[in-house]
Amino acid sequence: MKVIIEPIHSVLKKVVATLDAATCSKFKQNVLKKVQTNAVIPGFRKGKVPLDILNRRYADIVADEVKQLLLNEVVEYLKSTEKLEIASLVKADFEDAADGQQIVSLEIEVAPAITLPDYKNFLLEENNVQVKDEEIRDFITHLQKQQATYEVVHREANIRDYVKIAYEGICDGEPVDNFKDMPHAWRKQKSTWEEVGNGMASGIPEIIDGIAGMKAGDKKDIKVLFPENFAVHELRGKEGCYTVEMQEVREVKIPAVDEAFFKHYQVQNLDALNDFARKTLMERKRQAYAGRQKQRISEFLIQSVTCDLPPSWIKRETEKVLQEMVDLFATHGVKNALLEEQKESVIQKAQSIAEDRVKLNLCFEKIAAQEKLQLEGKDIEPVLIQEAMQRRITAQKMLQMVQKNSQLRQEIQQKAMQAKLINWLFCYLENQQKNVEEKKD
Repeated sequence: MKVIIEPIHSVLKKVVATLDAATCSKFKQNVLKKVQTNAVIPGFRKGKVPLDILNRRYADIVADEVKQLLLNEVVEYLKSTEKLEIASLVKADFEDAADGQQIVSLEIEVAPAITLPDYKNFLLEENNVQVKDEEIRDFITHLQKQQATYEVVHREANIRDYVKIAYEGICDGEPVDNFKDMPHAWRKQKSTWEEVGNGMASGIPEIIDGIAGMKAGDKKDIKVLFPENFAVHELRGKEGCYTVEMQEVREVKIPAVDEAFFKHYQVQNLDALNDFARKTLMERKRQAYAGRQKQRISEFLIQSVTCDLPPSWIKRETEKVLQEMVDLFATHGVKNALLEEQKESVIQKAQSIAEDRVKLNLCFEKIAAQEKLQLEGKDIEPVLIQEAMQRRITAQKMLQMVQKNSQLRQEIQQKAMQAKLINWLFCYLENQQKNVEEKKD
């Protein structure tokens, strides 16, 4: 085989391969014999049809099969002899040449060659995680709230009471439900729960504040101002009015920190509870610290890749990111009309994320090869569980899907390898810096 390789640009190459007549003839004979095995033609026994007759009758099928074999032969040569890592096949043309030879012309995208940065000497931020006494007190208060009871009271609603209310609104004399894409919280509610005066709640602020002082059975008109960035354009900055009916008032009863409380959390006394709180908060801060450092490491690796990337990789990854974004928007109730309105910016964001992912994957693949890291079964399980949770299916169902879908299996394996690599690198750097600090001491 004679092969000429010409660069079009850094990741796109033109390949012209000339295959000799003997090779082409061998491939054609192999295809014809394969067809002969199952061919049934009147006047001939199965498997005994002459090859020249098969060649005439199935000329197009034979030609296509031969082209595929020729293409495979060239691709294998490029990989094994020329050591090219082919990212994708952009174009393939076939041409008959003199004396039974075949010319195969290809355009291929190749994986870029990258130089890894000095990742083993990347400096992590100082880990000075501490838990303050007030944080422990806040944590225990949070535990108390988790065990709180909500008792019905026959009085006016006070701040921090939980109330059941009904409401419906109008704006410019028209019910707000008539406006397209009205967010759920702003629509008519037959019965919904709110915490009185909770400024962090996701409901309508004026209603959450305005229901203080109302008793069960009371009705009240509350004026609201639609935000300037409201989802419904026609209502932005306008004033509306909601009629609110108080249905029920419940007072929050916070449990005392006593023996019953200790028993629920399986501790003996207040000191043990404080210790439990401290350890829990330390672990959370430890995880948050690790997450920040892993993000910094990833950004460091991404910034080190300055070469061109195969467009096919970017396109494929962008499609994945877009689907992830659409699914995420759907879970948050974002309407298709709003997505269409922001289509250009959404696509640009997806492309940017895709490019970073491709760069990070390139770095991870090279690090894995250098450090001889391999994927194990225990590495895949957490990723499977996480994917199952995101899809809202069981882990068993997710496993069945992965076993049946090779592309999904490859994606899961890739995510698992990425998680293993970034965790390995973080632990390596952390241990290295601890050793340096210990030597200083």
